[in-house]
Order: sequence, then structure tokens, then C-alpha cells
Amino acid sequence: MAKKIDGRKENGEGNVRKLPSGKYECVIQSKYLNPKTGKPKRIKRMGDTESAARDKAKMDVAAWEKEIERGKDVKINKAKTFGEYMSEFIEQEVKPNLTGSGYHSYISNLNRNFYPFPIAKYQLHMLNAVEFENYYDTILGLKSKKTCSLPMQLCKRCCKWLVNRSLLKENYAEQVSVKREISDEYNRKREEDIKKRKKIFTPEDIQKFYYAYKNNMGQYPVVVLFLLETGLRAGEFAALRNDNIDLENNKIYIVETRSLRFKDNDKNKGIEYYTKVPKNKETRFIMMSELCRECVLYMMEQTRLKCRNNPDNLLYPTFINGKRRSNSSMEVCFKELCNKLEIDRDIHLTKSGQQKGLCLHSLRHTADTMANTAKNANVVNTALKMGHKAISVENVYTHATEEGLSSVMTPSQAVLDEYKTDAVNIANDDELYKMYLKLKEKFE
Repeated sequence: MAKKIDGRKENGEGNVRKLPSGKYECVIQSKYLNPKTGKPKRIKRMGDTESAARDKAKMDVAAWEKEIERGKDVKINKAKTFGEYMSEFIEQEVKPNLTGSGYHSYISNLNRNFYPFPIAKYQLHMLNAVEFENYYDTILGLKSKKTCSLPMQLCKRCCKWLVNRSLLKENYAEQVSVKREISDEYNRKREEDIKKRKKIFTPEDIQKFYYAYKNNMGQYPVVVLFLLETGLRAGEFAALRNDNIDLENNKIYIVETRSLRFKDNDKNKGIEYYTKVPKNKETRFIMMSELCRECVLYMMEQTRLKCRNNPDNLLYPTFINGKRRSNSSMEVCFKELCNKLEIDRDIHLTKSGQQKGLCLHSLRHTADTMANTAKNANVVNTALKMGHKAISVENVYTHATEEGLSSVMTPSQAVLDEYKTDAVNIANDDELYKMYLKLKEKFE
């Protein structure tokens, strides 16, 4: 026969009794009526100790009462996992404040770096600071800190949300101190690897891209030079229309970009490309260099000659159907171009065992680096041209001007002015002529 431990001595404490099995059972009556029965709601929970049973019952009563106060009568599912609660949290609390591409990015990151791990499969009563510490250590050992920052932050926010709903006792995800890598003993191999890592394209690489463009070696050399000269993101280039280009005043207006999202903003309906406002949600303009203007005119002419249908008046659509070029197709063609030109992209394995090397976005990094390391460089003007907000104070007081943006050094001005590539000058330089012949042969 069950043994009664105590009565309801204080409001909300409930009655606890010891069961024949040795476990304890606590029954607490809510201050609200059960909408289904019209009687006071009673919640019964068991635990290995008296305090454990009481704590479970108190938490579940509080959780039920909060749902009633929100106008809901939700039965608490004890089998529901942290991953399922994370999905609910994303849909209810996070998604309304995200763009379509932002929501797609969040879900993609969680699908790779949260849901496959044990933490997502634990029920709430199984969570504690140690489990979150193990999870953080695991993903940080596989991915970069930047990649891991999103799932770690979402774990903390989701736990806080669960605590506020009385479904979780404490914010265990917030209690973990992430271990920092401490360097003590000198690791020669590691230091050598870091020194050898190629972060941007070299002047020699830029010369090769230029020769490929001058000799009509495919559709993409002009794209590469254009991205180097403007610092545009690939998506901004793909969405660029002829209407955005002011040849009379030598300006390019960046007003939209191409990105990915879920169809109908529903993660179960697949993905689609769409056009949206630029990153940071602000338009900007760029002053064209001499080479940039040349590239623009070349792309306009190629589109006129080879693209029969261009409904969106794009600067450089796919010639077959007139649609915007996708980032993935441009990336593939860019890597093929680098291989043909024998340009080293520094392909190496990441922590997760994936191959990584310089890509289209590295052209933006190259343009940014050359602009900021040039003589008399103005980092504010560079930031305004690139659409960066990192220099927050200066951006408040500094506005884009034609004179300021015209002073930003481009790769052609930093590298190519010394190497005129008309036939006479190439022929007079043995090394350049040999490289020219070698590249020409590869594309024939």
C-alpha cells in the first residue's frame, strides 16, 4: 500500500507519497480549471526521490498553466526530444524575424551541425551542462568556430525559451564555457602550413585571367575580371541588370542580389532561387574603372549576340535561356577555368575531411585586400564600395561620393597597368609570350 509522505502544506507543493516500488509520486493541483472537465487540473509525476517527484510535478504544472494563459491547452509530451523542441522554436520564434535566405541558411546549418548529433535526440530530462559541453567540443573539433557559432547560439536561445515555458529547469546550454585553444609548444608543421595557406589570388593569377579574357577563352574570364574590379558578390553580379548601369556617369548601382530560399518559405517544399535586396539591406553604387567599363561593354555585346531572349534585361544571363546564372554553375565554370590556366586554388582538407580552396568569393577578398593595402588606401571608401558595415562609426559620418569611390585601387590598376597585353608588347617580352602561347594552346 502506498505510504503518504505529507499533505499539501504550502500552495503549489502538492501531496507526495511513497509507492510500493520504492519510487515517489507527487500530485499537484493547478490554480486553473481543466477546460475539458471543468474541474481543477491535477498533474501527477513520479521520481526516484521525494524532491525529484515534487520538482517534476511543479515544473509541469507551471508549464501547463503558462500554456493556458496563452489560450492553449497543450498536453505535455515527455517523449519529445530537444531536436523537436528546437524545430518548434525556430518556426515560432526565429523564422518570423528572418528573410527567406536567412531561414534557409539557419535550417541548412542545423541540418549539418545539430540534428545529426546526440544532443538533438535527448529528451529534456536527459539534458545537462555536461551534455552541451560534449556537443560543443564535438562540433568545434569538426568545424570552424564561425560555422559552430550559429547552432551554439540557437541552443542557448532555445533553452532559455524552454525555461521561460517551465519545460526546462535551467539554461544548461548557457552554463558551458567553450574551451579555447591554448598554444604553448611551438608546432613547426602547423606554422608552416599556416604560412603556406593561400588566402587570395596573386598578381600572376590576375595576369592569367586577363590574358584569358583578351583572347576570348570562354564566357568566364570576363566575369572573373569584372568581379575583381568591382568586388561584387557572385549573387549581386548574377542579378545585375542593364538598367542598373549608368554608362554616362560611369556608375553601377547594386540594388538586388540572387539567393536561395525554401518554396513558400516551407522547409518541406524544396528550394528555389529568387531575387532579393543586397546583403545588409542597403543599395550602393560603384564607380567603374577603365577595365570594368570595358568588361561591361563586352558582356553587353556578348549577350546581344548570343542570348535570343533576355526578359529581365540582365547584363550577362545564361545564353541558352536568358535566366540568371546560378552561383553553383558559376562556381563550377570558375574552377574549370582555374584548372585550364594552371592557377593554384590551394585545395586542402578541412576538419570535416571536405576539400576546400579559393572560390568565386575569394575574388572579392582579393579586390578588398588589394584596395586596402594600396598606397594611400582609404579603408572607409573601400568599405562603402564593398557594401561592408564593419566600420560602423565611420559609416555614420561618411557617405559614398564619386571622388572617394574613384580613388579605390582596383586589381587592374595595381597589377595590369604594368603589363599591356597588346600583341606588340607581349611579343617583346619572352616570358609573357611563352605564357601567352601556353594558355592559348590549352584553350584550342
